[in-house]
Amino acid sequence: MVHYEGIFFDKKTEEYIHSLESKQLDVINDILHVTFVYNPSKDKIYNDLVGKYFDVYLISYANDGNNSGFEVELPDYLMKYYHNYDEVNNVLKEPHITASISKLSNANNTKNLKFNKFENKIKITGRFGLWIKEEDNEYLSFEKYN
Repeated sequence: MVHYEGIFFDKKTEEYIHSLESKQLDVINDILHVTFVYNPSKDKIYNDLVGKYFDVYLISYANDGNNSGFEVELPDYLMKYYHNYDEVNNVLKEPHITASISKLSNANNTKNLKFNKFENKIKITGRFGLWIKEEDNEYLSFEKYN
């Protein structure tokens, strides 16, 4: 089952993103990504994007001691695929990457940060993939989902 889908970053890009944090928190997210859809229905599994590379931009950063993350600007043509909703407030979350969190926090809280804009956007490249969650196994796939 697809647990979530989005743009994932390779190890070199992850290291670069972490180097931009003002302070890394206790729990370092080691699979950095921008979630597009959480628990997607079959019609929201975007096999046409899976495996493709996309340039995105880091546009701001925030760290409140509980969550550390980056706001991301997606190209306009990808926004029609972006359906990451804040279900409590029923609004679309700003695209973001959770870099690290405190032991007492949750990655979901990154959406609530007050981001500080960068003077210049930072271009990074990621690959669209699927985070698969099965009974005894979780893994990242860049293969189309049946």
